[in-house]
Amino acid sequence: MARRLVDEQLIDDTELDPHPDVAAPQRKDSAAVSRRPAGLLSAGDVALFSRRTNTAGALYFVCHYMLIGVGAWLVARTFGSAAFWPVFATHAFIISFLFSPLHECAHGAAFRARWLNESVLWITAFVYIVPPYYFRYFHLGHHRYTQVPGKDPSLVLPEPATFAQYVWYCAGLWFWWRNLSWMVKHAAGLSHPMSSSYVPESRRGAMVVEARTLCLLYASVALASVYFGFAFELFICWLAPRFVGEPVQRILRVAEHVGCDESPNLLKNTRTTCTNWLISALAWQMPYHAEHHLFPNVPFHALPALHQAIGHQVTVEPHGYLSGQRRIIKALWVGTGRRSSVGQTPGPLL
Repeated sequence: MARRLVDEQLIDDTELDPHPDVAAPQRKDSAAVSRRPAGLLSAGDVALFSRRTNTAGALYFVCHYMLIGVGAWLVARTFGSAAFWPVFATHAFIISFLFSPLHECAHGAAFRARWLNESVLWITAFVYIVPPYYFRYFHLGHHRYTQVPGKDPSLVLPEPATFAQYVWYCAGLWFWWRNLSWMVKHAAGLSHPMSSSYVPESRRGAMVVEARTLCLLYASVALASVYFGFAFELFICWLAPRFVGEPVQRILRVAEHVGCDESPNLLKNTRTTCTNWLISALAWQMPYHAEHHLFPNVPFHALPALHQAIGHQVTVEPHGYLSGQRRIIKALWVGTGRRSSVGQTPGPLL
Protein backbone atom coordinates (compact mmCIF):
# COMPACT_ATOMS: atom_id res chain seq x y z
CA MET A 1 0.00 0.00 0.00
CA ALA A 2 2.83 2.44 0.84
CA ARG A 3 4.29 1.90 -2.61
CA ARG A 4 0.91 2.61 -4.23
CA LEU A 5 0.62 5.93 -2.42
CA VAL A 6 3.99 7.03 -3.80
CA ASP A 7 3.27 6.03 -7.39
CA GLU A 8 1.58 8.64 -9.58
CA GLN A 9 -1.06 8.32 -12.25
CA LEU A 10 -2.38 10.68 -14.90
CA ILE A 11 -5.79 12.27 -14.52
CA ASP A 12 -7.74 10.45 -17.23
CA ASP A 13 -9.55 12.52 -19.87
CA THR A 14 -12.82 10.76 -19.01
CA GLU A 15 -12.63 12.42 -15.59
CA LEU A 16 -12.34 15.87 -17.16
CA ASP A 17 -14.56 15.95 -20.23
CA PRO A 18 -18.31 15.96 -19.46
CA HIS A 19 -18.91 14.74 -23.00
CA PRO A 20 -16.47 11.83 -23.48
CA ASP A 21 -18.01 11.12 -26.88
CA VAL A 22 -16.20 14.25 -28.12
CA ALA A 23 -12.58 13.58 -28.99
CA ALA A 24 -10.16 15.69 -26.94
CA PRO A 25 -6.98 17.15 -28.46
CA GLN A 26 -4.05 14.76 -28.46
CA ARG A 27 -1.85 15.20 -25.41
CA LYS A 28 1.68 15.33 -26.73
CA ASP A 29 3.60 15.57 -23.45
CA SER A 30 2.32 13.10 -20.87
CA ALA A 31 5.06 14.20 -18.47
CA ALA A 32 3.42 17.59 -18.10
CA VAL A 33 -0.23 16.62 -17.52
CA SER A 34 -1.88 16.53 -14.10
CA ARG A 35 -1.01 13.62 -11.86
CA ARG A 36 -2.24 12.34 -8.52
CA PRO A 37 -0.81 9.70 -6.20
CA ALA A 38 -2.31 6.30 -6.79
CA GLY A 39 -4.23 4.76 -3.92
CA LEU A 40 -5.59 7.94 -2.34
CA LEU A 41 -9.04 6.35 -2.44
CA SER A 42 -10.33 2.90 -3.22
CA ALA A 43 -12.35 2.42 -6.40
CA GLY A 44 -15.46 1.94 -4.24
CA ASP A 45 -14.90 5.22 -2.41
CA VAL A 46 -14.34 7.09 -5.69
CA ALA A 47 -17.63 5.70 -7.03
CA LEU A 48 -19.41 6.66 -3.80
CA PHE A 49 -18.10 10.23 -3.77
CA SER A 50 -18.81 10.60 -7.50
CA ARG A 51 -22.55 9.94 -7.24
CA ARG A 52 -24.54 12.80 -8.74
CA THR A 53 -27.92 14.17 -7.86
CA ASN A 54 -30.23 16.82 -9.26
CA THR A 55 -31.39 17.89 -5.79
CA ALA A 56 -28.20 19.54 -4.51
CA GLY A 57 -27.59 21.47 -7.73
CA ALA A 58 -31.21 22.64 -7.89
CA LEU A 59 -31.12 23.81 -4.26
CA TYR A 60 -27.88 25.77 -4.73
CA PHE A 61 -29.05 27.19 -8.07
CA VAL A 62 -32.42 28.40 -6.77
CA CYS A 63 -30.96 29.87 -3.57
CA HIS A 64 -28.13 31.61 -5.43
CA TYR A 65 -30.42 33.23 -7.98
CA MET A 66 -32.96 34.14 -5.32
CA LEU A 67 -30.22 36.05 -3.48
CA ILE A 68 -29.31 37.79 -6.73
CA GLY A 69 -32.95 38.64 -7.41
CA VAL A 70 -33.43 40.08 -3.92
CA GLY A 71 -30.16 41.97 -4.26
CA ALA A 72 -31.20 43.50 -7.59
CA TRP A 73 -34.54 44.60 -6.09
CA LEU A 74 -32.79 46.19 -3.10
CA VAL A 75 -30.25 47.95 -5.34
CA ALA A 76 -33.06 49.49 -7.39
CA ARG A 77 -35.07 50.41 -4.27
CA THR A 78 -32.19 52.01 -2.37
CA PHE A 79 -30.66 53.96 -5.26
CA GLY A 80 -30.02 57.54 -4.17
CA SER A 81 -30.05 56.71 -0.45
CA ALA A 82 -27.23 56.10 2.05
CA ALA A 83 -28.06 52.39 2.04
CA PHE A 84 -27.32 52.03 -1.68
CA TRP A 85 -23.56 51.49 -1.52
CA PRO A 86 -23.47 48.68 1.08
CA VAL A 87 -26.40 47.01 -0.69
CA PHE A 88 -24.67 47.41 -4.06
CA ALA A 89 -21.37 46.01 -2.70
CA THR A 90 -23.14 42.97 -1.21
CA HIS A 91 -25.02 42.38 -4.46
CA ALA A 92 -21.78 42.60 -6.47
CA PHE A 93 -20.13 40.14 -4.08
CA ILE A 94 -22.93 37.58 -4.54
CA ILE A 95 -23.06 38.00 -8.33
CA SER A 96 -19.31 37.39 -8.52
CA PHE A 97 -19.87 33.87 -7.20
CA LEU A 98 -21.83 32.94 -10.31
CA PHE A 99 -18.46 31.65 -11.43
CA SER A 100 -19.25 28.68 -9.16
CA PRO A 101 -22.30 27.24 -10.98
CA LEU A 102 -20.60 28.10 -14.29
CA HIS A 103 -17.59 26.07 -13.21
CA GLU A 104 -19.59 23.13 -11.87
CA CYS A 105 -21.75 22.88 -14.97
CA ALA A 106 -18.69 23.18 -17.20
CA HIS A 107 -17.53 19.97 -15.53
CA GLY A 108 -20.97 18.43 -16.04
CA ALA A 109 -21.06 17.49 -12.36
CA ALA A 110 -23.61 19.91 -10.88
CA PHE A 111 -26.62 17.78 -11.87
CA ARG A 112 -27.22 14.16 -12.71
CA ALA A 113 -29.36 15.15 -15.71
CA ARG A 114 -27.28 16.42 -18.62
CA TRP A 115 -30.02 18.78 -19.82
CA LEU A 116 -30.03 20.49 -16.42
CA ASN A 117 -26.26 20.91 -16.52
CA GLU A 118 -26.38 22.44 -19.98
CA SER A 119 -29.36 24.70 -19.20
CA VAL A 120 -27.79 26.10 -16.04
CA LEU A 121 -24.44 26.40 -17.84
CA TRP A 122 -26.02 28.61 -20.51
CA ILE A 123 -28.12 30.69 -18.10
CA THR A 124 -25.16 31.37 -15.86
CA ALA A 125 -22.73 31.99 -18.71
CA PHE A 126 -25.13 34.58 -20.13
CA VAL A 127 -25.45 36.42 -16.80
CA TYR A 128 -21.73 36.06 -16.02
CA ILE A 129 -20.84 37.22 -19.56
CA VAL A 130 -18.64 34.26 -20.53
CA PRO A 131 -18.91 31.98 -23.61
CA PRO A 132 -19.92 28.66 -22.00
CA TYR A 133 -18.50 26.01 -24.31
CA TYR A 134 -15.25 27.84 -24.85
CA PHE A 135 -14.90 28.28 -21.10
CA ARG A 136 -15.54 24.56 -20.63
CA TYR A 137 -12.62 23.48 -22.80
CA PHE A 138 -10.40 26.34 -21.69
CA HIS A 139 -10.99 25.24 -18.10
CA LEU A 140 -10.41 21.57 -18.86
CA GLY A 141 -7.08 22.62 -20.34
CA HIS A 142 -6.31 24.11 -16.93
CA HIS A 143 -7.09 20.76 -15.31
CA ARG A 144 -4.92 18.78 -17.71
CA TYR A 145 -1.93 21.08 -17.29
CA THR A 146 -2.46 22.60 -13.84
CA GLN A 147 0.42 24.93 -12.93
CA VAL A 148 2.53 23.85 -15.92
CA PRO A 149 4.07 27.02 -17.44
CA GLY A 150 3.36 27.39 -21.13
CA LYS A 151 0.60 24.77 -21.03
CA ASP A 152 -1.88 25.78 -18.33
CA PRO A 153 -4.18 28.37 -20.01
CA SER A 154 -5.27 29.64 -16.56
CA LEU A 155 -1.86 29.82 -14.91
CA VAL A 156 -2.18 32.52 -12.23
CA LEU A 157 0.84 34.78 -11.66
CA PRO A 158 3.56 32.46 -12.99
CA GLU A 159 6.88 32.84 -11.21
CA PRO A 160 8.69 35.11 -10.79
CA ALA A 161 5.70 37.23 -9.74
CA THR A 162 5.53 40.73 -8.29
CA PHE A 163 3.06 42.64 -6.13
CA ALA A 164 2.23 44.91 -9.09
CA GLN A 165 1.28 41.84 -11.13
CA TYR A 166 -0.92 40.69 -8.25
CA VAL A 167 -2.78 44.03 -8.21
CA TRP A 168 -3.24 43.97 -11.99
CA TYR A 169 -4.49 40.38 -11.94
CA CYS A 170 -6.96 40.97 -9.11
CA ALA A 171 -8.32 44.14 -10.73
CA GLY A 172 -9.72 41.86 -13.44
CA LEU A 173 -9.54 44.37 -16.31
CA TRP A 174 -7.58 41.85 -18.40
CA PHE A 175 -10.40 39.33 -17.75
CA TRP A 176 -12.95 41.55 -19.48
CA TRP A 177 -10.69 42.23 -22.43
CA ARG A 178 -9.95 38.53 -22.80
CA ASN A 179 -13.57 37.34 -22.60
CA LEU A 180 -15.12 40.04 -24.74
CA SER A 181 -12.41 39.75 -27.38
CA TRP A 182 -12.94 35.98 -27.45
CA MET A 183 -16.62 36.50 -28.05
CA VAL A 184 -16.17 39.01 -30.86
CA LYS A 185 -13.38 37.07 -32.58
CA HIS A 186 -15.25 33.77 -32.37
CA ALA A 187 -18.39 35.42 -33.75
CA ALA A 188 -16.25 36.52 -36.69
CA GLY A 189 -15.01 32.96 -37.19
CA LEU A 190 -11.55 33.53 -35.71
CA SER A 191 -9.98 31.52 -32.89
CA HIS A 192 -7.03 31.94 -30.56
CA PRO A 193 -4.02 29.90 -31.78
CA MET A 194 -3.56 28.31 -28.34
CA SER A 195 -7.14 27.00 -28.35
CA SER A 196 -6.10 24.08 -30.55
CA SER A 197 -4.37 22.58 -27.48
CA TYR A 198 -7.60 22.27 -25.49
CA VAL A 199 -10.63 22.70 -27.80
CA PRO A 200 -11.47 19.48 -29.71
CA GLU A 201 -11.55 19.94 -33.49
CA SER A 202 -15.15 18.73 -33.56
CA ARG A 203 -16.20 21.47 -31.13
CA ARG A 204 -14.61 24.50 -32.80
CA GLY A 205 -17.69 25.18 -34.87
CA ALA A 206 -19.70 25.32 -31.63
CA MET A 207 -17.43 28.13 -30.42
CA VAL A 208 -18.54 30.23 -33.39
CA VAL A 209 -22.23 29.39 -32.95
CA GLU A 210 -22.22 30.15 -29.22
CA ALA A 211 -20.42 33.47 -29.74
CA ARG A 212 -22.89 34.59 -32.39
CA THR A 213 -25.80 33.46 -30.21
CA LEU A 214 -24.51 35.42 -27.21
CA CYS A 215 -23.82 38.54 -29.27
CA LEU A 216 -27.37 38.37 -30.63
CA LEU A 217 -28.83 37.88 -27.13
CA TYR A 218 -26.85 40.76 -25.62
CA ALA A 219 -27.78 43.04 -28.52
CA SER A 220 -31.45 42.10 -28.09
CA VAL A 221 -31.36 42.81 -24.35
CA ALA A 222 -29.63 46.15 -24.95
CA LEU A 223 -32.18 47.23 -27.56
CA ALA A 224 -35.10 46.08 -25.40
CA SER A 225 -33.73 47.93 -22.37
CA VAL A 226 -33.55 51.17 -24.35
CA TYR A 227 -36.92 50.70 -26.03
CA PHE A 228 -38.79 49.79 -22.83
CA GLY A 229 -36.85 52.21 -20.63
CA PHE A 230 -35.05 49.93 -18.17
CA ALA A 231 -31.47 50.48 -19.35
CA PHE A 232 -30.42 52.27 -16.16
CA GLU A 233 -31.89 49.54 -13.93
CA LEU A 234 -30.12 46.93 -16.05
CA PHE A 235 -26.85 48.78 -15.57
CA ILE A 236 -27.00 49.23 -11.78
CA CYS A 237 -28.53 45.81 -11.07
CA TRP A 238 -26.49 43.64 -13.44
CA LEU A 239 -23.63 45.13 -15.46
CA ALA A 240 -22.09 47.43 -12.84
CA PRO A 241 -22.16 44.90 -9.97
CA ARG A 242 -20.91 42.17 -12.31
CA PHE A 243 -17.93 44.38 -13.22
CA VAL A 244 -17.25 45.54 -9.64
CA GLY A 245 -17.49 42.00 -8.25
CA GLU A 246 -14.97 40.39 -10.60
CA PRO A 247 -11.92 41.10 -8.36
CA VAL A 248 -13.47 38.82 -5.72
CA GLN A 249 -13.10 35.87 -8.06
CA ARG A 250 -9.59 36.90 -9.07
CA ILE A 251 -8.58 36.86 -5.39
CA LEU A 252 -10.06 33.37 -5.02
CA ARG A 253 -8.10 32.19 -8.07
CA VAL A 254 -4.91 33.54 -6.46
CA ALA A 255 -5.70 31.56 -3.31
CA GLU A 256 -6.12 28.35 -5.28
CA HIS A 257 -2.68 28.20 -6.90
CA VAL A 258 -0.28 31.08 -6.20
CA GLY A 259 2.61 29.94 -4.02
CA CYS A 260 2.02 26.30 -4.92
CA ASP A 261 4.39 24.19 -7.01
CA GLU A 262 4.53 24.83 -10.74
CA SER A 263 4.50 21.11 -11.47
CA PRO A 264 1.95 18.43 -12.42
CA ASN A 265 1.87 17.14 -8.79
CA LEU A 266 -1.71 17.72 -7.62
CA LEU A 267 -0.84 17.37 -3.95
CA LYS A 268 1.44 20.39 -4.25
CA ASN A 269 0.17 22.56 -7.12
CA THR A 270 -3.32 23.36 -5.78
CA ARG A 271 -4.51 24.70 -2.43
CA THR A 272 -7.65 24.15 -0.37
CA THR A 273 -8.73 27.10 1.78
CA CYS A 274 -10.62 26.56 5.04
CA THR A 275 -13.36 29.18 5.25
CA ASN A 276 -16.80 29.76 6.78
CA TRP A 277 -19.98 28.00 5.69
CA LEU A 278 -21.40 31.05 3.88
CA ILE A 279 -18.42 31.48 1.55
CA SER A 280 -18.29 27.72 0.97
CA ALA A 281 -21.99 27.72 0.03
CA LEU A 282 -21.70 30.76 -2.28
CA ALA A 283 -18.66 29.16 -3.91
CA TRP A 284 -20.48 25.84 -4.32
CA GLN A 285 -17.83 24.18 -2.09
CA MET A 286 -14.95 25.19 -4.39
CA PRO A 287 -12.75 26.26 -1.46
CA TYR A 288 -12.02 22.50 -1.36
CA HIS A 289 -10.02 23.11 -4.48
CA ALA A 290 -7.19 20.63 -4.07
CA GLU A 291 -9.75 17.85 -3.63
CA HIS A 292 -11.57 19.04 -6.75
CA HIS A 293 -8.38 18.92 -8.84
CA LEU A 294 -7.50 15.48 -7.51
CA PHE A 295 -10.95 14.05 -8.29
CA PRO A 296 -12.68 16.34 -10.84
CA ASN A 297 -15.51 13.83 -11.31
CA VAL A 298 -16.67 14.31 -7.72
CA PRO A 299 -19.65 16.74 -7.64
CA PHE A 300 -19.37 19.90 -5.58
CA HIS A 301 -21.74 18.77 -2.82
CA ALA A 302 -19.51 15.77 -2.01
CA LEU A 303 -16.30 17.80 -1.65
CA PRO A 304 -16.63 18.44 2.13
CA ALA A 305 -16.87 14.68 2.72
CA LEU A 306 -13.97 14.08 0.32
CA HIS A 307 -11.95 16.63 2.29
CA GLN A 308 -12.59 14.63 5.45
CA ALA A 309 -11.15 11.57 3.71
CA ILE A 310 -8.03 13.02 2.05
CA GLY A 311 -7.70 16.60 3.30
CA HIS A 312 -4.76 15.72 5.54
CA GLN A 313 -2.70 14.90 2.43
CA VAL A 314 -3.32 18.08 0.41
CA THR A 315 -2.01 21.65 0.58
CA VAL A 316 -4.27 23.66 2.90
CA GLU A 317 -4.57 27.29 4.00
CA PRO A 318 -6.15 26.70 7.43
CA HIS A 319 -6.88 30.32 8.39
CA GLY A 320 -9.16 31.50 5.59
CA TYR A 321 -8.87 33.73 2.54
CA LEU A 322 -7.86 36.95 4.30
CA SER A 323 -4.99 35.29 6.11
CA GLY A 324 -3.94 33.51 2.93
CA GLN A 325 -3.96 36.73 0.92
CA ARG A 326 -1.85 38.48 3.56
CA ARG A 327 0.75 35.73 3.31
CA ILE A 328 0.76 35.81 -0.49
CA ILE A 329 0.97 39.62 -0.63
CA LYS A 330 3.81 39.65 1.90
CA ALA A 331 5.76 37.09 -0.12
CA LEU A 332 5.12 38.97 -3.37
CA TRP A 333 6.14 42.28 -1.80
CA VAL A 334 9.38 40.81 -0.50
CA GLY A 335 9.99 39.11 -3.84
CA THR A 336 9.33 42.21 -6.01
CA GLY A 337 12.17 42.74 -8.47
CA ARG A 338 13.61 39.26 -8.15
CA ARG A 339 12.46 35.65 -8.29
CA SER A 340 9.43 35.67 -5.99
CA SER A 341 9.32 33.49 -2.90
CA VAL A 342 5.67 32.84 -3.77
CA GLY A 343 6.80 30.85 -6.77
CA GLN A 344 9.82 29.25 -5.12
CA THR A 345 8.80 28.20 -1.62
CA PRO A 346 5.12 27.51 -1.02
CA GLY A 347 5.77 26.27 2.52
CA PRO A 348 5.48 29.62 4.37
CA LEU A 349 2.22 30.36 2.58
CA LEU A 350 0.39 27.26 3.69
